Amino acid sequence: MAAPAAVAQESPSDGVVAPQKDPAEHAVDDGTPRAETGNIAPPAASPFAADDPGPAPERETIAEEINPDVPGLPDGVEVVKEEWKGDRWVNVSVTSPAMDGEVQKVQLHLARDWHSAPEKTFPSILMLGGLWGSETENSWSYRTDIVSYFGDKNVTLVLPVGGSGSFYSDWEQPDNGQNYKWETFLTEELPSVLSHYRIQDEHRAVMGVSMGGTSAVNLAARNPEMFDAVGSFSGYLDTTSPGLPYMFDSNLQSTGFDATKMWGPFYSRNWREHDPKLLVRNLKGKLVYVSSGNGTAGNHDKPNDKPGFLNNPREFGSRVTTQSFVNAAKLAGVEVTDVFRPNGTHTWAYWEPEVKNMWPMIAEKWGLDEGDLSVNCTVEGAFKERQDSEDARKIGECISNAHEDKHGNKVQEFGGATVYLNPNTQVAYAQWGATGKKYKEMGGPSSWLGYPTYEEKKLSKGDYARYEKGRIHYISEYGAVTVKSDVLSAWSGRDYERGMGYPTADEVDVLGADDTVIGQSQTFEQGTFYRNKADGKVFSLKGDINEKYIELGGPAGPLGFPDRNDRELGDEALGNDGSYSRFKKGYIYSSSRSGTHVIYKGPVFDAWKKKGYEHPQGIGYPTSDDDPDSSRQRVVTFERGSVHVDENGEATVTRTPVEEPASNPDEEQAPEAPADPDSDEPVPAPAQ
Repeated sequence: MAAPAAVAQESPSDGVVAPQKDPAEHAVDDGTPRAETGNIAPPAASPFAADDPGPAPERETIAEEINPDVPGLPDGVEVVKEEWKGDRWVNVSVTSPAMDGEVQKVQLHLARDWHSAPEKTFPSILMLGGLWGSETENSWSYRTDIVSYFGDKNVTLVLPVGGSGSFYSDWEQPDNGQNYKWETFLTEELPSVLSHYRIQDEHRAVMGVSMGGTSAVNLAARNPEMFDAVGSFSGYLDTTSPGLPYMFDSNLQSTGFDATKMWGPFYSRNWREHDPKLLVRNLKGKLVYVSSGNGTAGNHDKPNDKPGFLNNPREFGSRVTTQSFVNAAKLAGVEVTDVFRPNGTHTWAYWEPEVKNMWPMIAEKWGLDEGDLSVNCTVEGAFKERQDSEDARKIGECISNAHEDKHGNKVQEFGGATVYLNPNTQVAYAQWGATGKKYKEMGGPSSWLGYPTYEEKKLSKGDYARYEKGRIHYISEYGAVTVKSDVLSAWSGRDYERGMGYPTADEVDVLGADDTVIGQSQTFEQGTFYRNKADGKVFSLKGDINEKYIELGGPAGPLGFPDRNDRELGDEALGNDGSYSRFKKGYIYSSSRSGTHVIYKGPVFDAWKKKGYEHPQGIGYPTSDDDPDSSRQRVVTFERGSVHVDENGEATVTRTPVEEPASNPDEEQAPEAPADPDSDEPVPAPAQ
């Protein structure tokens, strides 16, 4: 797993948006239970419409890794993708054997010190959504400010994506195209994945809203060894009292599901085994927090012209069933913190504050240090100048004091960036996003890049940041790629992205015959740059010539390194559209008429040169490849002739007869001076 850079919980790179305040505005009004937009939403006229969190916003992916190495997983469980949405926000896609190998996505919002304390593990909160939600993002992260609220705290948030209408349970039968086995996934398959992200086993909380509140209590009670704190906000904590299974079925039918496919026939054993009030004894010794309103209009609702009239029967149902649970807990001797609001409906505006009310109790239960609960830091000197800069990107508040990282670099973490101080210039530069992630992974100023000299900027395609000895470019399809200064110089000589496109991968070593490093190469969209270790020079090739060169073995092949960029040749008016490149031991020529072929330094090339190269007075471009062994007998063909090499290494040119065009006797014909590939000056035309 690649560790990303510093936290950016309130920065654009994390994609955190302000909570939406009127969820009813986002309800799908066509009644489609499973919309193509990836959002499960009730009809606008439905009494459940107020529960709809709305569609999830689009988020930029700053880095992605396919099939990251995550060892120690159960059979069939694999992490197939990591998507970093921010410096501490990673979406992890995991196969679930229990759900027929389907891939389930889980959002992880990592603890504050996840980067700065790489040996430390952290407690976690599993946060479950309601009956309606997005299939692309957990509602908690875009419908509330909870991600930002926990941004300065040492706890990791675990937010499953999807599962609308599932009650995060193991269903008895598949239904509506789903084979839900959420309890098995969350309690047996996912924990080993979470361990990889340094999440503790000993301190885990689970909480949820509405359907997720029911699920949270069931998960904690059915798996008492896993969770030591549980919260239900407007959950339904009684499933088997008379009539209640029918209420659950009504709710599920609105999403296209059949409740009997979930837990079997109403009032059956499986229903009783998923009744929070009947499982309450399993919660003894845990922190249990439950809350609900009563369904009448409150501070976050539109005024009702009938005071005391139920605005939302669903919240009234939550109030009644939660009271049943509290009564059962008292009989069982289980301590419960209950918060029954005197009003309020079944909406997100009431649920967000409950998390903040419960959090201090969780922190006390876990015995967290004061330093884990909030940040107490100061910003001074060059770091303060950078934070207050009016003409630079805002980086938010500090989340650490200035300190030396493990490489000895002076840094300070902010909500939107990591800031590095150059001790030579006493200037501080901020790094964020994909370029900042790459820079931090490399060791920051301790890497070959050195200190930043320019913060991330936008290009026509992607972003880049500048450093003392190179750049980092980021384009979504290639990720973050480093480019060294000498390659940058060569790239500028080819008109940057207009001539060679953008870099697609970091440079790699080129190995010789004995596996020693003889140089490096770096691919760009339209070609490749090559550095010869022997002289340090960098040249580039593109198109057919580069493809031919790679086919021949590149720098480790018989041609050796290029010692000139590929060049255009010929006169378009004469139909001559060729190009060539020169190498240590030969040449590659290319044209639309002849194809792309190699000629090595030796008798064939010397004879071709003597006759005038590819020019009209010569024998044209090569149409076959030369042999790297200059002493071998061979024939190399050209457009208008051939070169024969005998056993003595002597070359003979044979021209192919062509019909000469009629000439104007009154017009003086001046032979064209062909370009000599070994010189920058033209050579005299050969005698006719």
